[in-house]
Amino acid sequence: MRAIVQREFESYFNTMVGYIFVAICMLVCGVFFTSTNIIGGSASFVSVVSSVSYALILITPILTMRSFAEERKSKSDQLLLTAPVSIPGIVLGKYLSAMLVLFITLGATLVFPISLALFGEPFWSEILLGYIGMALLGGTFIAIGLFVSSITENQLTACIATLGLLFFLWLSDSLIPNLTNETLSTILRALSLYGQFSAFTKGVLNVATIVYFLSVTFLFLFFAAKAVERRRWSKN
Repeated sequence: MRAIVQREFESYFNTMVGYIFVAICMLVCGVFFTSTNIIGGSASFVSVVSSVSYALILITPILTMRSFAEERKSKSDQLLLTAPVSIPGIVLGKYLSAMLVLFITLGATLVFPISLALFGEPFWSEILLGYIGMALLGGTFIAIGLFVSSITENQLTACIATLGLLFFLWLSDSLIPNLTNETLSTILRALSLYGQFSAFTKGVLNVATIVYFLSVTFLFLFFAAKAVERRRWSKN
């Protein structure tokens, strides 16, 4: 699995994908940090955290779209599927490589709260919770993107489908006011990633929220593994 992690991680930076991911996150952080914390004089980091969550919706599909779709289209996935690595190991290896890119990106954004500390007294507990939330949210987005990539053969299709699914899961609770069915409203509320993530922006550490994100991540990684496994058996 280590070889898969290394190969996938290097591929992100052998192309422009990794650099684009980091650059867009840094740009979004920089814009909101400048407008809110420098110009606005606020010591709160909430607006920056919220802005990154929206940026992740837009750029995570770019990070994950080629994970399985490109290999499936070029038929190079046969080499991977016949390698002495378990299907969960393949999926987990690709997931961890994408998470490394995410952690590098979040690490780079630490320059903003550190800069804030040089000129004021930031709320460190709020910042810590924000980074925990961004890591959990990003990990969930990546798992969803890997699943979508595992069931498609076209990178563009994977990107668009992932983007649409992320937006739906992010904004699903916004549909509730228009519904009269209580059961459906409950389901949409449970699906809402924004509803769960908002706890971190409010400075609330909720164990149930952490379990929620980890559970959704595991579920989509499981779905991805099943999709890849079905493809392996279909080739036999």
